[in-house]
Amino acid sequence: MPLEIRPLSPALGAEIAGIDLRQDLPAETVAAIIDAWHEHLVILFRNQELTEDDQIRFAGHFGALQKRTRPPQAINEYGHTKYPELTMLVSNVRDNGKLIGSLPDGEMHFHSDQCYLEKPAAGTFLYAIEVPAAGGDTLFLNMYKAYDTLPAELKARIDGRKALNAYLYNSTTRAVNGAKVDLTAHPHYVQPIVRTHPATRRKALYVNRLMTFTVEGLDDDDGTALLDALFDHMEQDTFIYAHQWRVGDLVLWDNRCTLHARTDFSDRERRLLRRYVVAGDHVY
Repeated sequence: MPLEIRPLSPALGAEIAGIDLRQDLPAETVAAIIDAWHEHLVILFRNQELTEDDQIRFAGHFGALQKRTRPPQAINEYGHTKYPELTMLVSNVRDNGKLIGSLPDGEMHFHSDQCYLEKPAAGTFLYAIEVPAAGGDTLFLNMYKAYDTLPAELKARIDGRKALNAYLYNSTTRAVNGAKVDLTAHPHYVQPIVRTHPATRRKALYVNRLMTFTVEGLDDDDGTALLDALFDHMEQDTFIYAHQWRVGDLVLWDNRCTLHARTDFSDRERRLLRRYVVAGDHVY
């Protein structure tokens, strides 16, 4: 039976309706979902009631789940997860004043998960358990379109170049000047500015405002100017889908050809989402 697929925006994204992800899915259905993911980059399933086991089972169809790079005790000590080595809680919820999760409050600039690792995440699976009444939306950016529409001169300038990505813990906006920070003291890796998707063979920009700081082979001023030109081009509204979360949403996105960001929300409201990541390969 064909999937019921509804585009979410002209930029990217689609909802797949009529599937209960608690059930074992036939191989042909899984293959069709993966095909839709490659075509639309972001897939939404509404009204799901998923346990950790359900979410892990479904994500496993897309590849091996990646273990967390930070110590799991930060969430495990509160007993909120059966699988601390795999599960990240994206949450501002506090237990006796201590966060039960990570990435708690406020706005977060565009980024790609784990771009600062040698083998960044291929895909991310985020499930909404509690959401605020307003704000906390996730913005998704189509990096295929961002690359395809680059002026020819800018494409030529980035051809074959690489940039340094670094993860400055607890920084969710680009408030730090990378030239004044020892980026090597943080998780970091040099990645191609343009990457090729291993399944679709399409090219996508692979830099982002939050975590990309310097361009290999350029001085700070020239590198910053080049990155700023790329950021200004790719963050156009025409390339973006804004997702307003509802409880029971499962959203999966392809980190190899999208960026995502978060809008601000009230720190007086609870936000709790559960995340799993599918491991990726070297970027080329």
